[in-house]
Amino acid sequence: MMSDNTVPTVSCVIPAFNEEARLGKCLSSVRSQRYPAEKVEVIVVDDDSRDGTVRIAREYGARVATNGEHNIERGKSIGVGIAGGDYILLMDADNALVGTDWLEKAVRALAENPRAAEAQSAWFEYNRSDPAANRYCSLMGINDPFAYYLKKRDKLTWFEREWSIAGELLRSEDDYFLVRFQERNMPTIGSQGYLISRRHVLDTDYSPYLFHMEMNLELLRSGLDEFVMLRSCVTHDHCRTLRELLAKLRRNFSLFLRQRQMRSYRWETTLRERFVALVSMVTVLRPAVDGIRGYLAVRDPAWLLHPVVCFAVPFMYAWIYLRWLTGGRK
Repeated sequence: MMSDNTVPTVSCVIPAFNEEARLGKCLSSVRSQRYPAEKVEVIVVDDDSRDGTVRIAREYGARVATNGEHNIERGKSIGVGIAGGDYILLMDADNALVGTDWLEKAVRALAENPRAAEAQSAWFEYNRSDPAANRYCSLMGINDPFAYYLKKRDKLTWFEREWSIAGELLRSEDDYFLVRFQERNMPTIGSQGYLISRRHVLDTDYSPYLFHMEMNLELLRSGLDEFVMLRSCVTHDHCRTLRELLAKLRRNFSLFLRQRQMRSYRWETTLRERFVALVSMVTVLRPAVDGIRGYLAVRDPAWLLHPVVCFAVPFMYAWIYLRWLTGGRK
């Protein structure tokens, strides 16, 4: 670690709504970093929670700001607007940094690579005591199987030990991969333990709503096309059950359709790529092979949820899209 006089300051921004059950783990992971405590400020942007979210935030010494719009992107924007650190660490309340040196490694990697826009984990942490649906998401490195088959995922699976997904691998270090992306192949990076220079954020259209992919797109177009993908993990409390996972995907897709006019980032894919992904998922052969491949690497039956999820999601998305079309594009 560099001397205390040269250590950059970090503002950790966490939007939260009724996160009493999960916020403590998130904040504990930040406070337990061996990074100098006086160099880290924590900002919890509360969205009118009705539980103990604010109390827990204050117990961990966090600065509490108010949102009130019930919009997570607005919460991120508010937090960034009042942050004073050299770096911004964007986290969701259902995340936790793994290990006590996550932040140190991320800051050092960005300092070593000035053309890199941000640093985030390349893997989700896998915990055998988690519910099967949560283990599945962590093992596959995904929240949405469409991202997997359209090559838009930003996390590696637990059967991949080196960078093997989108982007050009520039360098592989002990602590991270340095990857260059283009507009067409940039995956959905951001928010789940995402460190970025504050000055870069302020150069983007982050207010009144901070959409992390739109921010990444602006930075990439400005020439900051390198990204640090840390070998250190981050935990994500994806879901407890398969039903909860599908409900989360349904909510996210519905929200995306409602916000289309506000968004500039799109999954740039050809008709052929979308067709191949769709056929791969609904025929379940390829998902079954991927699930078995994962099981042979890490003996956990949670892998075998993959073909089930892959079969269900396209039909669910088709139904939501048709309802959106027939109900009017509002």
